[in-house]
Amino acid sequence: MPLHVKSESVPERKGIRTGSQGEGSMISRKGYGNECSLMIATRAPGYHTRPHVHESEQINYVLEGEIWFFVEEKGFHCKQGDFQRIPANKTHWAWNRSDKETVVAEAHAPGLVGGKTGEGAVALFDEGEAPQLRNPGENRYVPYDSASVERRHFG
Repeated sequence: MPLHVKSESVPERKGIRTGSQGEGSMISRKGYGNECSLMIATRAPGYHTRPHVHESEQINYVLEGEIWFFVEEKGFHCKQGDFQRIPANKTHWAWNRSDKETVVAEAHAPGLVGGKTGEGAVALFDEGEAPQLRNPGENRYVPYDSASVERRHFG
């Protein structure tokens, strides 16, 4: 397990969300250490997650395109160069309403690498270093009236 991994050694995780997790496709790459994880996610036009929570604080940075992030009753239209924060344990979701792909860097602390959220993630630990993950966290999908929040923004 190295402290440095070349891009070609970080597997792309291709996912298509349907049903209870949302709609649309996303390609992501993720690396993690003991205290945080970093994911680069390319979301296709129409990508729309369902409301979920996790114990990690999340900081988003839009590298390309634009996307809406929702945190409970608030919606944020984020464009290239924008930062956006999701506090730990807050219900949130995302929607790429544009006709172009959106690329977002997402930092999670503690790392979001438990369960399916960690599939394909690359551990970044020095030779002989024993991982000591504080909390590997994962997404938990929750019931939430996201449609009424979205209607306030889009009619």
